[in-house]
Amino acid sequence: MLDDLVQTIEMLKARIKEHGPHIGAYESRTRVALIDPMLCALGWDVSDPDIVQIEPRTVNGWADYALLGGNRKPVIFVEAKKLADKDVPIQQSVGYAIAENMQGNLYVRYCAFTNGDRWELYDLTMQKPVLKTPIVSDETAKCALQLLGLWRRSMADGLHSEAVQPVVSIQPGRAPQRPAPAVTTAPPPPPEGLMALNGSFDPTGKPTPKSMKLPNGHEAVPKYWKDVIVQTALWLHQTGHLTRGNCQLLTWETAKAKADRYILSRDGKNRDSREFRSPYRIGDDIILETHLSSIEVIRHTIRMLEHCGQDPSQLLLQLQ
Repeated sequence: MLDDLVQTIEMLKARIKEHGPHIGAYESRTRVALIDPMLCALGWDVSDPDIVQIEPRTVNGWADYALLGGNRKPVIFVEAKKLADKDVPIQQSVGYAIAENMQGNLYVRYCAFTNGDRWELYDLTMQKPVLKTPIVSDETAKCALQLLGLWRRSMADGLHSEAVQPVVSIQPGRAPQRPAPAVTTAPPPPPEGLMALNGSFDPTGKPTPKSMKLPNGHEAVPKYWKDVIVQTALWLHQTGHLTRGNCQLLTWETAKAKADRYILSRDGKNRDSREFRSPYRIGDDIILETHLSSIEVIRHTIRMLEHCGQDPSQLLLQLQ
C-alpha cells in the first residue's frame, strides 16, 4: 500500500508541475486529475458507493465527498476546491459535519479539505487541524507518512491516528521504510475492587458506587447513580472533548429507532421540543438529561464517552 501511495504522490507532483495551469482553473479537473487518485491510493475507491458518496446531500447543503466507515455512514466530509485556490477554507466542510451532528443521526468528528495539492484534516472535537501536508513542496516520504493518517483502514472507525515523521529521506520513486509497528499489549485488568464502566455487571438495585476514577486519574465520589454521568460529562467538557458543536446526542435506543429523546442537547429539550425532566447544565448551551435509571446511567455514559472518542474501559467504578 505504501509503495502505491508513494508512486501516486510522485505522479501527482509531476502532474501539478506540468499541467497545473490547465488543471487548476476548474474544480472538476482538480477532482478528476488530483483528488480522486489520491483518495483511491488511500483506500477510498471513489467509484464504490459503499465506500465513498459523491456529492451527498446534508442538512447544510451538498458536500463534495463523504467517506464512509464500516457501518456505511460518513466518518469524514471532504471539501474540494480547484488547484488555483490557494486558501482552502475550512468553514464549509465543518458546517456540513456540525449540521449533521446537531441532527443527532450522525457523529462525524473529522472533516477534510483539499485543492489537490494541500491536504488538511480537522478535528471538530479538539477544534484544530491534525494533519496538514502540501504534495508539491513536502518531501515525498514526509507527505506519504502524513497522508497515512487518512488511510481508509485507519479511519474506518472514525478515529484518526496521528502520522509520524520520517526518520530518513528517500529518493523519488523509492518507498520509505515504514516504521516498525509499536508492540501493543492488552490493557491491564482494573485494580482489585474496581470495575470498568463497560464491564459485565448489573447496577439494578445496587448501591451508588463508593467512588469513580475518570480516565485522567481524577477521582470523584458520586452521591447518586446519576452523578456518574454528570461527573463524566463535566470532565469531557473541561478537557475539550464535549463542545457545543457535538453535544446534540440522542440516546442509543432513540438513535436506533429514529425517535426524539436526547441525552445531551444545547437547549435542554428533546427533538420534539419536550423539555428534559431533570436537566443539568454542563456548560453554556450544553444540557444533560439526568432523569435516568442506574442501567440508563451506565449505558448512556458509555455512549457519551464513545461519542467523544474516549474509551469507556478507562472509567473505573468502586462498587459497594
